[in-house]
Amino acid sequence: MAAPEIRDGEDEGRIIVSGHQTDVGDALRTHVTEQARRLSAKYFNGAEDITVTFSPGGKGAGFGCNVRVHAARGLFFDGHGEHSNNAYTAFSTALERVAKQLRRQKRALREDKRVNATKEALL
Repeated sequence: MAAPEIRDGEDEGRIIVSGHQTDVGDALRTHVTEQARRLSAKYFNGAEDITVTFSPGGKGAGFGCNVRVHAARGLFFDGHGEHSNNAYTAFSTALERVAKQLRRQKRALREDKRVNATKEALL
């Protein structure tokens, strides 16, 4: 198991890419870091921490990927993806799931919902 690589930036949070019983090469590590930075910049003006862990897929075949994003105090988002023979696809699936959660949370915080006058009159 290779040691996790931690990358810190001045204006961005930590990005940790590691493998559990899986070797994570430099090309995959670079790809994951770039995509995680894009996601971090797009939602909530940067995440505090992003952790990506690769592991063998279900029943030892293929790849599994877990992505955990700590966006703000008390806001954690998790995504998991698996693919039979491609770690990039497993990561992409997990990242899409996290992005969907982030998008929904950001929309919920941004929207000001008006009070339904009809419903208020009925009560």
